[in-house]
Order: sequence, then C-alpha cells, then structure tokens
Amino acid sequence: MLVFAIFWILLLLGVPIFGVLLGTSITGLAFYSGANLMVIPQQFYNGVNQQTLLAIPFFIVAGTLASRGKTSEYLVKAMCLIFGRMRGGAVIAGIFACAFFAAISGSAMATVVAVGAIIIPSLKDTDYPEKLTVGSICSGGSLGILIPPSAPMVMFCVAMECSVGRMFMAGFVPGVLLAIAWAIYVYVYCRRHKCGSPMTFSTAERKKIIIGAIPAILFPVIVLGSIYTGWATPTEAAAISVIYVMLIETFIYKTVRFKDFAKQFFDSLVTSATLLAIIGAASILSYFITMNRIPDMVVAFIESFVTSPEMLLVMVLVFLFIAGCFVDTISLIVVLAPILVPVLREYNIDLIFFGILAVLCSQVGYISPPFGTNLFVTMRVANKSFGFVSRSIVPFIIIIMAFTLAIAFFPEIVLFLPNTMM
Repeated sequence: MLVFAIFWILLLLGVPIFGVLLGTSITGLAFYSGANLMVIPQQFYNGVNQQTLLAIPFFIVAGTLASRGKTSEYLVKAMCLIFGRMRGGAVIAGIFACAFFAAISGSAMATVVAVGAIIIPSLKDTDYPEKLTVGSICSGGSLGILIPPSAPMVMFCVAMECSVGRMFMAGFVPGVLLAIAWAIYVYVYCRRHKCGSPMTFSTAERKKIIIGAIPAILFPVIVLGSIYTGWATPTEAAAISVIYVMLIETFIYKTVRFKDFAKQFFDSLVTSATLLAIIGAASILSYFITMNRIPDMVVAFIESFVTSPEMLLVMVLVFLFIAGCFVDTISLIVVLAPILVPVLREYNIDLIFFGILAVLCSQVGYISPPFGTNLFVTMRVANKSFGFVSRSIVPFIIIIMAFTLAIAFFPEIVLFLPNTMM
C-alpha cells in the first residue's frame, strides 16, 4: 500500500512522471524487496541501453527541423491543392497535412505547431468556423503518434518487447482511416452549415506548389519505404530522416543554415532525454513488480471474472481513456508492461494490436481536458482560450473514441499489413 500511496501522492503533487516512477521504485525496493539498492542504477542503465531507443532522438530532431523549415509549408500547400476544391477542403487539407507530417515528425505537438501555424491564420477571415478549424488541427496533430514513424511507438515496443517495424506498419492503416473519418465529419458539417468555400488555384500556382512539394512528399516515402522494404532498420531510417531533412532545408528550401543546427539539436535532445529518463525509471519499477510476482497475482485475479478477450480489451480501453486524461498513456503502458504482457498473452491478444489501441487511447489523452498537451499547444498557436479549444475538440474526441472501440473488435484492420512481414 505504501508504494501505491507514494505513486499517487507524487503524481498529484505534479512531480514529473520520471520522478514519480523513480520515487515509487526506490520506496518499493527499499521497504519490500530486501534487494541491494545498487540494482537501481543497474536497472536504469539496462532500460536505456538499447539500440532501438536511438530512433527516438533522431525522429525528434528530424521533426523539429521539418516543422521550423519549409517542409511543413509545402506539405500543407500540396494537400490544399488536392482537397481544396471540395467544400471544407482547406480544413480537410489540414487534417491530411497533419497525417503526412506525422510520417516525418513522430510527434503530436510538433505536428500541431507545424500545420496549425499555417492553416489556422490563413482561415481566420474566411467562412470557416474557428471552432472547426481549431478542433481539426488539435485533433489532427495527434496523428503524429499513430502514423509511423512515432517516438511513443518505439517506447511501447521497447517496454513490451515487440517489433518496432511491425508496430510501424500496423499504425499506417488505422492512421489513414482515422484521418478519413475526421475529414468526412468536416465535409458533412460544412455541407450542412453551408460554410467552408472551396479553394481555387491558377495554373502557375499549381505548378509552383507541385515542384516545391516534391522534396517534402518524398521525405516519408524514403523513410518509411526504407523500413518496409527491409533496406533499413527503424533506427537507421531515423538517422536517414535527419540527414534528408538537413539536406532539403539547407540546399533546396534554404531556410536553415548550418550554424542553426546546434540549437535545434540541443532542443530536440532535451526532449529525447526526458523520454529516455521515463523508460529508465520504468525499468526499475518493472524490476520491482516482477520480483514481487505481481503479474502472476493480476493474471489470477482477472481470470476470476473476465471471460473473453473482448471483455478484457473493453475494460482496459475504458481504463486507458480515463487515465489518459491525467497521465500520458504510453508512459502508463511503459510502467504497466510487466503486468499487462502476461495478461494479454493469457488471453491470446496480439501485442502489436494492443499497442495500436494504446496509441489511440494516448491520442485521446493528448486532446482531452484537463491535461491534454495538444490543447495547450493549440491555445498558443491559435491564440485562443483553454475553454474555446476544449469545446472545439468535442466532436473529434467522440469520433476517435468510437473509432477505437470499433477497431478493438476488428483486429484484422490493424494486423493485415504487419502480417505481410511474416
């Protein structure tokens, strides 16, 4: 009980999740294990000493450089060229630009900044309702963690000991389908309210956009193509993404100079260090949980009243929906991995399939009050109040929650592409 109490006390006090995990782990090992406390730095080191984790800083650096250069701008223009002619096309273009940029950045917040800073101001004095524009960008940004490559996916795979390549491939179809679901809502809304006038482009503008967008569009094709064809591992593809974005932003778009790279790298590596610290601290807690045979007790308890895999999934999803409003879901999964893995295996639930459901729940957390990080980023980008952004996101939250529950009963949607790798 003391360990559980320490966890919630630190969490409610606003201690960073890294500190919560470390404090809880030290308390448990000191009072309930009798283990030598030298195991703490050893487990922390073992947790972060994995080659797969190198992908996280590389993807974050690539996403930061792309969001601050011309890559995101040309992606938005290209999507407007494709979808702009339909009613609500500019907002729909913003959603698909988020989906495309997600295949570059791997970050929800970076996606909101990159696309939102272009779409939201450009539609301010048009007949597009501000709530629709702001809500679509806030929700669309969350695609940054579902459509590969994704830093949270890497964290999940390391914690759950499953293939990063298969996880990346599993996220592609749900990511595209979710973007389409949101786009359909926008189209129906604009048709019903007779807003969202179509966009027009001259022949010269079309030509300029197409030529300028080619390097940006090739970005995710090269990165994901190298992974799916087996030419590169996810970590190697992450390194390729950094080199590619440096080349196009420096020599093609000419928005970044070599002397600017040091600051960009430093800012990105601070974020990466935070994620790695969470993984290291979670490894210590996982050691304590496993040593005390807590997973065995949890499996026995759940088997006493859960009668089917579907029932288990619904229970876990409801828990993650609620918990995700207060704690980052992927960080929670990293902590609970030693408990969840035996339970999921006992009910023959594919870890990759569960991983996509967990990422979808994490998306809900990113855009849900009171602590959704995308809400705060969107507030800054759109210059709107927390209440305004929270209200604008309601229909998009309803759609993603319904989408997640639907996916839970149709695992083939998620596993079709990964199974082609076997």
